[in-house]
Amino acid sequence: MDQVTKDLSEKLGECFSESTSSVFSMLTGREFTVTPGTGDVYEHADLATNLPSDSIFVKSTYTKGVSGTIVFSMPLRESTVLVDLMLGGDGAPSDSLAGDSKDALSETFNQVMGSANQTLSDQAGETLSISGLEILEMETFDAPSIEKALGPGPFLTIPLSTSQDTLQTNIHVVAASLLFEQLKRKLGLEAEEPLQMPQIASPFGGGGGGPQPFQQIAPIATYESNIDTKNLDLLLDIELPVVVRMGHTEMPLGELLKLTPGSILELNRPADAPVDLLVNGKQIAKGEVVVVDGNFAFRITEIESTAQRLQSLS
Repeated sequence: MDQVTKDLSEKLGECFSESTSSVFSMLTGREFTVTPGTGDVYEHADLATNLPSDSIFVKSTYTKGVSGTIVFSMPLRESTVLVDLMLGGDGAPSDSLAGDSKDALSETFNQVMGSANQTLSDQAGETLSISGLEILEMETFDAPSIEKALGPGPFLTIPLSTSQDTLQTNIHVVAASLLFEQLKRKLGLEAEEPLQMPQIASPFGGGGGGPQPFQQIAPIATYESNIDTKNLDLLLDIELPVVVRMGHTEMPLGELLKLTPGSILELNRPADAPVDLLVNGKQIAKGEVVVVDGNFAFRITEIESTAQRLQSLS
């Protein structure tokens, strides 16, 4: 493994260990210690040999900033222990993931990715975001099955040693080559390839040796808001209620009275759909919920213009 890939492995290991520790501790109410190990570049056969045979994969695909897949690998038994801790249990293991347990595990790693992507976005200087997560359980844990599930390799694979009183395991972060090669450049570990600008023939023609005049380019049109902001400064200290809306649902009163700790309410919004930001009851932005320093936060991905925001709040 070359030095640039080693440097990337260290960066990703630190980033994902911090986000995993923070999210696991917050969601379970127990202190988790997560320590990154030394990464390596694996082919499909290496994954089949070096990962536990009962491993499940939590797979997501980058859709903004970079492209490619990233996967969390975790033994099935330990993943059920984690889910039980999240749901208020004592960490009882199970033989399978089903229904609510699978949804809970998917949401856990969605939060881990959200927190890690916030850090990576800050380092890259641009937003990196993923699509919804998919849990893959392998019937046969061999190279062909792994290739079918994860796509072409090789893979930068980083172990995260994860421990708590009732849970000790290794979680592996597995980044496909398409992704980790882009991350080298995005995170400043490898120089960007220079952009080759096409030569444009002069509109004036001629093959003389002297400099040719450039064609004049029309100025870019500018637009001004028709909002009267003359007295806007007088309003800037007014406090407005800000609400992050993940979705809603309706249920009979009888079902509402049956709710207990650990109950899960299914909302009218897919897991990968953007979340709404409402100010004074009016929607002005969309984004995603992330975890920052152990607290939930909202990262904006789409927002109305200043003029539109003023109009919606007027």
